Amino acid sequence: MKDRPASRRSLNIEQWHELGQQGDTIPVTITLHGDSMRPLIRRERDRVTIVPLERELKTGDIVLFRGGPERFVVHRVRRLKDGLVQTLGDNCYNPDPWMPLGDVWGLVIKLERDGRRFRLDGRTSRMLGRVWMAAFPLRRVYMKLRALAARAYRKVFPKR
Repeated sequence: MKDRPASRRSLNIEQWHELGQQGDTIPVTITLHGDSMRPLIRRERDRVTIVPLERELKTGDIVLFRGGPERFVVHRVRRLKDGLVQTLGDNCYNPDPWMPLGDVWGLVIKLERDGRRFRLDGRTSRMLGRVWMAAFPLRRVYMKLRALAARAYRKVFPKR
């Protein structure tokens, strides 16, 4: 029997979420348009596969949530308590506000980069995410120093 290519459907995020709520779990693969999850996920280059949330969240998971009207965000779970979740982008200074667990729509399970696939929902990935978040104070200093160095470089070597 020949392998047939996977069929592709076009759904918006709300339609996908509604299908997930009905129990029709279908993974969705998208390209992200922001830099908040760099260096893990590169803007408009890497693709992530997301499934509707069907298990309990754990610190270090990467999730999809609604960040406002017509705005969806993929960030890492930083903290969980009393039915609330706090997330933080890997390239962000400040954590997102606490939100109800029900606002989390999906779990990022896979990253596709340059033809290679990496699992993001396993123990190792979560552990590495927790290490990255534990380095938050150092990361913040690093990011500020990097921005300062970039500004100094632009002053010394302006574009022509």
